[in-house]
Amino acid sequence: MYRSLVESYPDKDLFKYMPNLGHKYSLSDINNPDNYYKFLSEAPDWKAFYDHVKSENFINNVLDMLVANNIDLGLRRLKVIAKDGKRKASLLSRLRRQTEISARFEFSMMPANGGQILPHTDAPHKLITLVLSMMEPGAWDHAWGGGTAVCLPKDRTKVFNHINKAMPLEDVETLKTFPFEENQCVLFVKTYNSWHHVAPMTGPDDAPLRKTLTINIESKL
Repeated sequence: MYRSLVESYPDKDLFKYMPNLGHKYSLSDINNPDNYYKFLSEAPDWKAFYDHVKSENFINNVLDMLVANNIDLGLRRLKVIAKDGKRKASLLSRLRRQTEISARFEFSMMPANGGQILPHTDAPHKLITLVLSMMEPGAWDHAWGGGTAVCLPKDRTKVFNHINKAMPLEDVETLKTFPFEENQCVLFVKTYNSWHHVAPMTGPDDAPLRKTLTINIESKL
């Protein structure tokens, strides 16, 4: 299944360039939604994976896995919402004190020569992020970089970043970098200090694009 998804990954011309985030391209239900849904309608394996990610079972499995590893987000009264585009929690859910939660994914790619994502902590409504590498085995040279880095501001008075202001790379200290490997998932939980970035890559112009799939589990506002 992984190989099939890699081979049928969407073409770059479907994506939207996102210079505000660094140097990357995005395709999602928010960025170029017409292209996003058209692609899914024409790619059966991706549509099946999309349906799986949107399911209650997927979200519960992720939460159960975190609890099993002593990461309990305290999400007990859940109402899973499968429909895209709904940003506000319903009045009934608020009265019942239920947390409305949903999952969505974004196709993301960056050029090996200069691609980067600025240090940030993710939007407040995001709860969990899973970054899946979507590369052919042996296609990526680790010398080019591309790893997901955990960092903190050098000025520790700026560590608190619940509202997700981006920061220049030179203003953070990298604590750990997870190398970019094919068929892997890097998962992190949104907090006030969940700083992370992808440093500028140093590959040649003819190198393959760094392709990922970012799954977000998020709460309704």
